[in-house]
Amino acid sequence: MMGSPGARSMIPAAALMVLAWLGSGPAAAGVRLATDQAVLDIDTRGGLPTNWESCADACASGRGVRQRLVGGEGGTVQWTGADAAALAEVNYAAVVTEAPASIVAVLTAPDPARAGQLLVQRYELSRATHALRLQLQARPGTGLRVATGAAFVPAPLPGFGAAFTDVEVVRVSDGGQDVLEIATDQALPVQAGAGEWLGIRQRFWAWLIRPGSAAGVTVSVPAGNQPQLDWQLDSGRADLTLYAGPVERSALRAVAPELTQLLFASIWEPLRWLCFGLLLLLDLIMRGLSSAGLAIILLSLAVKIILWPLTRIADGWQEEVNRIQSRIQPRIDDVRRRFKGEEAHNLTLQIYRDEGVHPLFTLKSLGGFAIQVPMFIAAFDMLADNFALSGRSFLWIGDLAAPDRFAALPFTLPFFGTDLNLLPAIMTLFTVLSALTQREASLTPALLKKQRRQLYLMAAGFFLLFYTFPAGMVLYWTANNVWHFLKVQALQLAGRR
Repeated sequence: MMGSPGARSMIPAAALMVLAWLGSGPAAAGVRLATDQAVLDIDTRGGLPTNWESCADACASGRGVRQRLVGGEGGTVQWTGADAAALAEVNYAAVVTEAPASIVAVLTAPDPARAGQLLVQRYELSRATHALRLQLQARPGTGLRVATGAAFVPAPLPGFGAAFTDVEVVRVSDGGQDVLEIATDQALPVQAGAGEWLGIRQRFWAWLIRPGSAAGVTVSVPAGNQPQLDWQLDSGRADLTLYAGPVERSALRAVAPELTQLLFASIWEPLRWLCFGLLLLLDLIMRGLSSAGLAIILLSLAVKIILWPLTRIADGWQEEVNRIQSRIQPRIDDVRRRFKGEEAHNLTLQIYRDEGVHPLFTLKSLGGFAIQVPMFIAAFDMLADNFALSGRSFLWIGDLAAPDRFAALPFTLPFFGTDLNLLPAIMTLFTVLSALTQREASLTPALLKKQRRQLYLMAAGFFLLFYTFPAGMVLYWTANNVWHFLKVQALQLAGRR
């Protein structure tokens, strides 16, 4: 731990002279702290990071998925305020201490503007997690700017896929995640409370700060999709804990349990827990497989099996509705041809009474849809934000977290972009095949034709919705359609015997 300000001010005069001599010379190349989770370079001129990369695994060896936070096209960490230029030129002497749990770098220099005062910056990088403890000492009224760069912005996607490319400023606590809505030309002052996290996230990575005591922060978005946070160091000191890592449950929980509020934060709490259930099921399947794509297909099958008792009941309701509708629809059509207005309405109600059914009896057929919707939403969110799919390939799909990009188009299509995505077409094909081959004895030809028309419209809607979505999501729904097609063929075969 960093010593108290009083203890630091009592360093012997001889030590101050040595530090002054060190600080007056040329700047050193810098200090590097490297673990499997991060590579952090700290410049001894200015005492702040100049390069920071976060990794999902084996960062120091160059393997695994990684995200640049600072340096290159990444963001910046810099001093702000009246003394910013002077603080950026201070030369520090650095001492690095390695321990089993962390690597600690302490940078110390005499303050050229205040005789007998020291500037001390302490970095403690965890070896086991994506946490960085940062204790800074500057001058009263100084600020610290944390800004993202182009490297933190996900690659743009056309169509509805653009929803997966946002970078957001969020506040996270035990109560959940709040997204701060900020216009490009707006500066939003907020108060970061002790114990809550404030920072920047995208789909798969987060860069969050938890202050040791309440701090004022000004949030702005000077460039599109590139927010920045200006922390006010009123006393000239700050004790901050930073999370810089993947939006992945085990990594988040290892630093602070409340950080798991980042996961599936935009949906209703019961559906959120359903997401966690599907995530656990997918993780279990993936442990025995080397292919994430095959795991998604098996997840779809597992969900079908789990829901089978409920879908069987819903199928019975649908057959009952079909039988009743086939029996009364010709009479209703005849009434509508022969009568108008209130008379037609009354005669139609009489038909329902004769059959002993409610006019809204067809809503019973929505049972199967109602069973599928919560699971669909949960699978949708779980696969959309599943960090484990990032960078994973399957068949021709280079990245299951991106559209499948079967081939590049020689031109750009509005909404569809510059790539031919094959998976949405396969998904739609199986929906159409199921509609074409399905035969239900309980339906009249007119009603069967109407049902097919509805299925075709639904297939077209899903094609447009899913075309630019991540391939992992489309693969799950494609597998669902394949299982349904096989079910229809099995029923048709059984009916012919």
